[in-house]
Amino acid sequence: MKPLAKFRDTANSFLEINIDLIVDNYRLLKKELRGAECAATLKADAYGIGSAQVAKALVKTGCRTFFVATIDEGIELRAHLPSGKVNIAVLGGLLARCEYVFEENNLIPVLNNLEQLRQWKTFNVGKDRKSPSMVHIDTGMNRLGLTSKEFEYVIDNPFELEGVEAKLLLSHLACADQPGHEMNKKQLYIFMNARNKMSNMRFSLSNSGGIFLGQTYHFDMARPGIALYGSHPDSTIFNPLNQVIKLYGRVLQIRDAKTGSTVGYSASHLLKKKTLVATVGLGYADGYIRSLGGNSYAFFKGAKLPIIGPISMDYITVDISNIKTDMIKIGDLI
Repeated sequence: MKPLAKFRDTANSFLEINIDLIVDNYRLLKKELRGAECAATLKADAYGIGSAQVAKALVKTGCRTFFVATIDEGIELRAHLPSGKVNIAVLGGLLARCEYVFEENNLIPVLNNLEQLRQWKTFNVGKDRKSPSMVHIDTGMNRLGLTSKEFEYVIDNPFELEGVEAKLLLSHLACADQPGHEMNKKQLYIFMNARNKMSNMRFSLSNSGGIFLGQTYHFDMARPGIALYGSHPDSTIFNPLNQVIKLYGRVLQIRDAKTGSTVGYSASHLLKKKTLVATVGLGYADGYIRSLGGNSYAFFKGAKLPIIGPISMDYITVDISNIKTDMIKIGDLI
């Protein structure tokens, strides 16, 4: 939070990220799990927030397992975390000729097919201390993981797991953001059957949404991602999570626009009444995508203000007619 202070007076726009609220969300999710381990999924630089900063804060509050998407993400994260205390698993699997990269950076591959199992097993041959792995099975998402045919083959031929040093069996829910979807129970049933055929490892099915489906889905570990940053998977119910991100834009100009005049490029927004319009220093160059023009809102002192007209490179235009003119001025942040 402190580095932001120097930008408040000079920047036209900035993004505020509250790491303390991410930690609070982690604690809330961990409490929801009632004893199961709460890992953290930090793919894509922690959803663009900054994986190093987020991970360091979560380690202090007790998180010991992190999931990333790629080897490069794992290497970058390992540079900021102690090797002896924290596990980093790579969901993208084991690429050819990358075994030593995993070992040298103390990363754990999530093995996604039979070929990867055999590749890791071969790598571990002759080692006194074998390098650990995790095994992903597909329970219906058809994205990553051993197919049902591959998994049944492994069950019938247990020698395939010898030397793989698998510590966790995991799968991924496709419809956890829809609690009533039949796919959830279908995947749970398949995963429970898989668990009953395996031994000497832990089990993980729940992503962010799975945590809120109930304890039946929790098993030994959950892997929340977007919930850490305040997004509840079910938008129809109360969200107990903290919103950790705030995007601010500075009011650069305020004007009275006449009925029948237009706002922005292409004269695309016609004003049907006299409107008080604020031009704000935020645009698609700052990541505020053009498709949000005319169907998103800004907020100022609790007031919900419609964004009107198209999004420009550096500016948005906001209808502030329902705010008293003495409440908002040029230079204010919304």
